[in-house]
Amino acid sequence: MNQQVSNAIAAAEVTSVRGIKLSVPELFQDPAFVEYVNSSSVMTWHDKKGPIAEDDWADVAVFVDPSMTGEGSDSDMPYWDVLVEKLRSVTGTNPFGGNHFILILTNC
Repeated sequence: MNQQVSNAIAAAEVTSVRGIKLSVPELFQDPAFVEYVNSSSVMTWHDKKGPIAEDDWADVAVFVDPSMTGEGSDSDMPYWDVLVEKLRSVTGTNPFGGNHFILILTNC
């Protein structure tokens, strides 16, 4: 183990993040969404080589700007507006400070 890396981790600044996880297997069956996941730099466990099978662990993580205006890491994703609206319904619509909200989408 590299001691310099271990020391850096131990000394790293800690900030809290907020987010929600949505179980939406229907989203992972939508061809436009699957194409987006396979062709973008979105964070996912899916190997991006083809269809997302029902038994794939295909969680997708995206980041929504704390302004809650709809800006975010993958604002061109299909259903983005609906997903941001769901996040607003849970967190509120006020602008927030700090880190982006994490929105995790799962097919399970």
